[in-house]
Amino acid sequence: MQNKNRIPSIFAFSLILTLLLVIFLADPGVSAAGENAVVSVNVANIRSGPGTGNAVTGQVAQGDSLPVLGQTDGWYRVQTPDGGSGWVAGWLVAVNTSGTTNTPVVPSQGQSQGPRQVAMVTGSVVNIRSGPGTGNAVTGQVTQGDNLTVLGQSDGWYHVSTLGGGTGWIAGWLVAVNTSGTTNTPVVPSPGQSQSPRQVAMVTGSVVNIRSGPGTGNAVTGQVTQGDNLTVLGQSDGWYQVGMPGGGTGWIAGWLVSVQTAPSMEPATPAEPAKPGQTPAGQNTGSGNPSSPSGRALSLNVNQSGGKTNISVRASAPIEYTSFFLNNPDRLVLDLKGIVPGDLPTGKTVNSGTVKQIRVGYYQRNPDITRLVIELSGGPQFEASLSSDRKTLNVQTFIPDLNGVYRNMVIAIDAGHGGSETGAIGKNGTREKDVNLNVAKRVARLLEAKGAKVIMTRSGDSYTGLYERTDKANNAKTDVFVSIHMNANEDRSISGTSTYIYSGSGSARENARIEESNRLARYIQAELLKSLNLRDAGIRNANFAVLRTSDMPAVLAEVAFISNAAEEKLMGTDNFCNKAAEAIVRGIGMYFAEKRTA
Repeated sequence: MQNKNRIPSIFAFSLILTLLLVIFLADPGVSAAGENAVVSVNVANIRSGPGTGNAVTGQVAQGDSLPVLGQTDGWYRVQTPDGGSGWVAGWLVAVNTSGTTNTPVVPSQGQSQGPRQVAMVTGSVVNIRSGPGTGNAVTGQVTQGDNLTVLGQSDGWYHVSTLGGGTGWIAGWLVAVNTSGTTNTPVVPSPGQSQSPRQVAMVTGSVVNIRSGPGTGNAVTGQVTQGDNLTVLGQSDGWYQVGMPGGGTGWIAGWLVSVQTAPSMEPATPAEPAKPGQTPAGQNTGSGNPSSPSGRALSLNVNQSGGKTNISVRASAPIEYTSFFLNNPDRLVLDLKGIVPGDLPTGKTVNSGTVKQIRVGYYQRNPDITRLVIELSGGPQFEASLSSDRKTLNVQTFIPDLNGVYRNMVIAIDAGHGGSETGAIGKNGTREKDVNLNVAKRVARLLEAKGAKVIMTRSGDSYTGLYERTDKANNAKTDVFVSIHMNANEDRSISGTSTYIYSGSGSARENARIEESNRLARYIQAELLKSLNLRDAGIRNANFAVLRTSDMPAVLAEVAFISNAAEEKLMGTDNFCNKAAEAIVRGIGMYFAEKRTA
């Protein structure tokens, strides 16, 4: 009797199981078996759902291979390394079926290809690769604003025609793809609208998110950096709607900008951040007074000699100029005050060892300012000067000769924390004091190999007081003091590299030392960013004891975040520690080279 009753039950169970299997196989959001999402960026967030509005539940690092459990709206549900699950953005991974390779998806010759698509580069400098994925070789580079014809697409990458006539692959998250004939342009008042005085939001935070709406609950659509100027288009609940430098619009928090009424400008120049009301770090002011009315630029000449690139601009009136340096990509910006562009070309390709190209634009009216943007390559130094009649501005760029710059220099290397003071501890137990000492020892060995004398504030796992550290450096009369740390934050999603200098108390003696510290910090920060490819958290001011009590130029490098799981993982590798050490040593050498040629 019991056996007869069990037959319909088994049949019903089998029917339900079959229906569930059919539904599962029919669901387009479920991935085929054997697929893995390989992380193609340094750090990628794992979220609780498919979309940037969902909470971050963890992070994964470049190269991590995550089994795919499902897919929807360009996001993949994956199994995380800790055995859990979550969602990752499709444009941050390359999805492969086990044992297969990615093949480009391109229209066949018999297919109708529809409207032509163009990928506009949104990153500052972006690599072109031989295939779709960061594991493929770099075959070239493009810069922000370049437009590339799209030939095909695969796994979040675009196959494009390069500017030199060849083809290659570019990451989909570093371009904005449009149908040919359309462009991304900021929302600005139409000619028929009333145009009240234009307002500009100058970014005051180091690195600030642009969001799709007014509030932190909206998706991050881009980032801007300190000093960037954004046209204000609207305002809501303490947030500003702004025009983005590369086109498009977004929202920025009002407490991270300074909003000012802008002078009348012509938008004919390439977008480079102005610095109204402040002097940028590293800015120089040329001598001379422009005549009134404005002078006119007459010629732009470029020549190369002895490994140096020489640029000269001749004007009809004396030139007053300011210059400042910007990173990512490296470029020297010169504003010629009281000068209109005249017949200067809007662009000039150079492609020397130190200069890629020069762009010229009419930056501002009343007073007139002509802006030159010199895009640099190879990490060069530059010197700018005026002729005796102040009507010719001469700029020379060159790769500094680091041979011999370290010899006989006395350098203090400070490994932060030590002994009973462990510093921050990562989620996986990595202790900051250990990483600091590991990197510091590598820095010391490299410097000594180059002829420098190194003073280590601690060479083992021992406690050393803050004032004892600077006493050692001051007594040895070291030329520079470099403290090495790893950063930490309660928000484990925060990542990046920053370098600190003393905030100062305003005395003239301190100001001179702080200026030198800023030069040293600028080089070390730039080299760390190039080597580690982490987020730029900026050069910052602080009242740290080791910076305040040192007699010489002093910086404190927060190399990466030990509280960030992906960056903690990097800290346990020789590759990361070597790269960090080499970058710090190069930064110190660049500083000495500038001092030698000044």
